Amino acid sequence: MSTEKVAEDIANCVRKNIPWQQLPVHLRQVLQNNQRDYEKYVFNYSLKNQLRFRGNLASKVFRHEQRYYELLVQKSINNLLLFPYHLADIVTKGMRFTPFNYYLEVLSQLLRNDKSYDTLPNFTAADCLRVLGIGRNEYLSLISDIKTHTSPRAILFGSKANPMDFMPRFPVRIHIEPWWRIEVAYVLETDIRYVTTAERSLIDDLIDFGSQTAGKCDYVLVHSLYRKGLVYLDVPISGEDRICIPPLKNFVMNRVSGDYFENLLYKIFVSADEHMTISELAQMLQVELDSVKYAVSLFCRLGFAQIKEVLSESPGTKPKLHHSWTKYIKERSNMKEVPQITPLNYNNFINAENSRLTQSSPKQDKDNSSIGYLSSDGNNSDFSFANMSAPSPQANETSDPNTEEQEFSSEIDDLSESTTKLSIRESASGTQQTTTIEKVEKIGKRVGFLFDSTLTAFLMMGNLSPGLKNHAVTMFEVGKLSEESMDSFLVELEKVSLLDAEGEGDVSRYFAHAVILRSTICALRNLLPGGLDLLRLECLECLDQKTRDRVLEKKYKFIISAAPLTASISHLFSIPLFGQYFKSSDCSHMWTKLFYNHITGYGPPSLFLCQGTVLKSLPRVFLGYGKLLVNILHSDSYVINSENFRNINEQLKNGCVLIQGYGIRKPGELRYEAFPFDEYDLRQAKWSKHKAVQKLSEHLDLNHNCGFISFLNTGVADIGCDVYEINVNLRHPKSKTKISENSNKIKDVPNSESNSDINSTKVPIVQDLLSPADNSEVTSFARVPSSPSNKLKSPDENYFAVSPQNSSPSNLYTSDDCNELLATELANCDSSSIGEFSKPELVSQGSVEIPINGRGACEISVDSNDATEEWTLLDVHYGVPLFDVDANTRICEQIVRKLCNDENLNKLSHFSTVMNEKFLNFVKQCMHFEDETIEHLKIGKILPHPRINLAFENGRVCYWSGR
Repeated sequence: MSTEKVAEDIANCVRKNIPWQQLPVHLRQVLQNNQRDYEKYVFNYSLKNQLRFRGNLASKVFRHEQRYYELLVQKSINNLLLFPYHLADIVTKGMRFTPFNYYLEVLSQLLRNDKSYDTLPNFTAADCLRVLGIGRNEYLSLISDIKTHTSPRAILFGSKANPMDFMPRFPVRIHIEPWWRIEVAYVLETDIRYVTTAERSLIDDLIDFGSQTAGKCDYVLVHSLYRKGLVYLDVPISGEDRICIPPLKNFVMNRVSGDYFENLLYKIFVSADEHMTISELAQMLQVELDSVKYAVSLFCRLGFAQIKEVLSESPGTKPKLHHSWTKYIKERSNMKEVPQITPLNYNNFINAENSRLTQSSPKQDKDNSSIGYLSSDGNNSDFSFANMSAPSPQANETSDPNTEEQEFSSEIDDLSESTTKLSIRESASGTQQTTTIEKVEKIGKRVGFLFDSTLTAFLMMGNLSPGLKNHAVTMFEVGKLSEESMDSFLVELEKVSLLDAEGEGDVSRYFAHAVILRSTICALRNLLPGGLDLLRLECLECLDQKTRDRVLEKKYKFIISAAPLTASISHLFSIPLFGQYFKSSDCSHMWTKLFYNHITGYGPPSLFLCQGTVLKSLPRVFLGYGKLLVNILHSDSYVINSENFRNINEQLKNGCVLIQGYGIRKPGELRYEAFPFDEYDLRQAKWSKHKAVQKLSEHLDLNHNCGFISFLNTGVADIGCDVYEINVNLRHPKSKTKISENSNKIKDVPNSESNSDINSTKVPIVQDLLSPADNSEVTSFARVPSSPSNKLKSPDENYFAVSPQNSSPSNLYTSDDCNELLATELANCDSSSIGEFSKPELVSQGSVEIPINGRGACEISVDSNDATEEWTLLDVHYGVPLFDVDANTRICEQIVRKLCNDENLNKLSHFSTVMNEKFLNFVKQCMHFEDETIEHLKIGKILPHPRINLAFENGRVCYWSGR
């Protein structure tokens, strides 16, 4: 059992309040049967995960409740955790710790220790931004102010300035929903001196009658008392509530801490559905309902989620709001969304919009409202007055200018906007709205489109569209972009044009992905009445297998995958998937290439080398190839010149490497052909008759699934392999002693024979020089046994030295290796084999086909009836590509026309299972020699790295001995 699994089991026992006496036996053994160790674990775990003292095991192992909460707050600050809002009745009301002074301590600790802003976890940084108004740029400004501060004390004693002296004095004006609850905090007699009569009256009501709904109280008083720290806010969530997650705003992308609560937040992100109640969500995730309520409450507090009102609720039951909220709600409903500015197009956008940023009164209808200078986090540089101005209606879209002053360790800047849309619950509980857009609610199962983080990186890094970055961050952090947000996402994608990518170089592929993604969504969105959701694979992988299956089976009928996927799939999907059929890992793309080459007999010469292998000379299999394609872990690949092969040794230190011949004098030409093939398309009919495609059809499903085949033209014609075995049989190389004994048999060859005998014997002698008899050593001269169309092919005939025309075989240059090969072949030659080789034989090796006649002369000829193909097979990918327009269009057409019907979906899972079994069997056979007895070889969650150096040559996978 893994260490992570054991730690998870012990943590679940703590959460379920299982005492030591009832702890499972195997967990007791892990704790060395020491009850004291378990109690220490309970105490530390309770502090780290901010568990309530009463009702938990912490109260049984620690007696002092007040001291427990003091340690909890201090440990939370040290670990940079979120403020414990679920313990606000104790931490705020009893200990006078508000979110404001809590986050002041957090940031002060970072500043004292000279820590980077990226040290803050994502959700903690987002809450700091909301409460303090301090984002990345403001934090950098604080660092600069502290370092340049020269007080007399600092000069005399060399002490550092106190970070608290540079912090804001009051919290910023936050967004408060009318349905939130107001609770009285820790109020002292001295605090009453600084409140107005109306504020004191509200405090008295809270003390006498308990908490109040924020919407029933005066809007100005609520904000005033909150900023003074005399009240705190509670976000109540019931089990019957439903939430929706719009595109993220004010989310800070720093790092993940990996604690239990943060993992729960991300699980809810990817699993939440506006058609699912909180109780159903907790049941599906198999998590305590209170924990899910707290997580959803935090989402609503941060603005990452909104409560969806029940449509059947009668208008008479809606609570009436205080009249002070009416104007606020009306203004917010008329506000238009401010586009998020990406750093790359910031300057151009500011220059175009500069004339529009003029101050005006809120009553004006024209777009001349006061925006002011906003940082990259969307907050004014003046902390105390950030977000204080009341929002005013805007007739046109205005820009939200931001600056980018990024640290070296930072990858992606904070995201924020100066305004947000009116929440669903707020608009439902307020007065009549003048601008409401009715959306048709889509009910039923949906289509899931699976992507990985590569797509989100393209959407965020490219200078694509001002508002596209928020959606990209949502896709990355939430792990899902739901159907409800698809309209706004398509509007942003529509602003991207391939014409803007001209002259951008490598950046042009960012534009291509965005444009093709939009056409893909438009084509697949209406396959089912429920619509389409975008799902990120890495977030689904964060769920355990059973939870993921429950989530997918409940919401989606089938899933369509983007291709290729760089992330790993640890478990196969329980619903039909138009995508890869196998569990993947960091080296799976190397195994699949070798698998497809082996089952078809087509592909460039390849070497699959284990970690630690050292290349001292260019392998013979690549003689004549000037360009090599190097595939390394995590789906990375690059092209090198063959003379630089020693650079591959650096990669071999870190992991396995797949090397493939990629061209003679320049890199080969690539071509992508989509399947299923359209029999009525003449151009596709040509590729469907390719010998490699015909072999693929025998072993893989090319009719019920979809994807594309990558063809490579290296300038070397490929004749494939007509006679081969589907099974891989790896043989041990012959020992040197056995070869030396057989070398003495050369003397037994007769010196004088008839002309007919000479013609019949010289051919096998020359032919047998090409490879060892047992095929144990794989070189560029390896032999394909007894094939009627075997032909010797060399990638480039000019690569080899030219011998004089009248020279005899004895004058030709030979090496010790050739002598060994010759001796081995002659030892295994008999009269029957000589008769078999009386006809000239051809061996597949590269580009030029060289038939060998009886006199050893070479003539270049190509038989029109053989299996020669100008294009060879490079790879096969299942799914929908987002980089090739033609292949994407053909695949989407096939999905819409015939693949998404119920009959095909029922067959899809079966064929995927069969293909997976064939692939895993291939990997198992490549892990050991045929004479090794390895019983019950099983492949776990991930594909293993190779333990034997493998080579693909002459249409089959064999052992490579190092030459």
